[in-house]
Amino acid sequence: MNQPGRLARGLVTRQARLRALVVAMTLGLGCAPGLGNCAEPSFRAVTIDGNTTTGRLASLRDGRLVIEGPGGRKTEIPWKRLVILERDTPAPVPSPDREQIALPDGDWLAQIALGTTTDASLEVQSDPLGKLTLPIECVVGAILSPPAQSTEFEALRTRLAAEPRASEIVWLKNGDSLTGGFLGLNEQKLRLRVAGKSMDLDRAGVVAVGFDPSLAAYPVAAIDGELVLRDGSRLGVTGPSLDDGSIKATTRFGQIIKVGLGEVIRLRARTPAVVFLTDRKPERTDYVSYIGPTRPFRADRTVDGQPLRLAGQFHDRGLGTQSRTFLVYRIEPGDLRFQALVGVDERAGPLASVAFRVLVDRREGFHSNPLSEHDAPKSIDVDLTGGKYLILITEFGERGDVRDLADWVEARIIR
Repeated sequence: MNQPGRLARGLVTRQARLRALVVAMTLGLGCAPGLGNCAEPSFRAVTIDGNTTTGRLASLRDGRLVIEGPGGRKTEIPWKRLVILERDTPAPVPSPDREQIALPDGDWLAQIALGTTTDASLEVQSDPLGKLTLPIECVVGAILSPPAQSTEFEALRTRLAAEPRASEIVWLKNGDSLTGGFLGLNEQKLRLRVAGKSMDLDRAGVVAVGFDPSLAAYPVAAIDGELVLRDGSRLGVTGPSLDDGSIKATTRFGQIIKVGLGEVIRLRARTPAVVFLTDRKPERTDYVSYIGPTRPFRADRTVDGQPLRLAGQFHDRGLGTQSRTFLVYRIEPGDLRFQALVGVDERAGPLASVAFRVLVDRREGFHSNPLSEHDAPKSIDVDLTGGKYLILITEFGERGDVRDLADWVEARIIR
């Protein structure tokens, strides 16, 4: 792009951010995207015993956080007892002119600007996170031209993050694809080595580039937390702390980040006390069809591959199922409780009707009446002590399996 084009785009971006700031301040929404922390948001802190404390985050350091509630009352919570620190926010809407980066273990950088890239590193500009430099070995893939339709975008995202690849692959807007060795990227061209020869591709014609997922790895294996941002980004981090109205932490690719609280929608504690079911493989899965084919459960997505949304809220962790589905997990030594929030996904429409059941061996720990999109989500907290198997059942409701998009969000084992 020429210099006048860059200047014009920068002016439009600054004007758009100014308008967003005015709207946010007028409506009391807190912070406009990309503008840092404009007002201190209220968070819910959920602990492993199921208790909830609501208020502003007053302190986070040395393995403890402090929530200041109404009247200035302060509650101190050890990090090892925290499950999640979260606030209500609608699901992010992918922008067709913003690029995306897929990272290992489900991490994702959303709505970024991808700069000069070599076969060693990528330069990324993120509104909430600023400038980042990612080692190429930490990258699973990049979306350069996100599809405008959400179904197409999510299908591409799933393909990019999970599809096995023996080498780099480039998907083009004309429907073709090329495999080879990635050599670099600039504002105009993507360079690929194909059959021993260097090839330059017009960047404007590239949809996405995928790297070999079996080779992608982080230098930092263990994490303390999982940071989820309002733009849809999710990053595993170590050493999160509160620093002048921002969360400061180190990413798994080794870079220190600082993000305003107004951009944070969730901070999960990743400790031995909490294990998400998405990190465990079911011992057995069974599906019963009502009419037509069955659909297998999905991790961190609805059964049809879309983001999990309950009662207007976006959730990035959980299980998506369809009635009638049986998921059987072995209860391991030390497992104490199963917790989740269940309901009908808001995309299901008025015909959906689903019931949820939880069994511990033959003992019923939870059973809901048929739920529709109009019903509030239900909280589950089931004792696992003495049991061998945890069984999650998505039952037929009142209309067979019509549009039965059933969500088990934040499904986790407390140890």
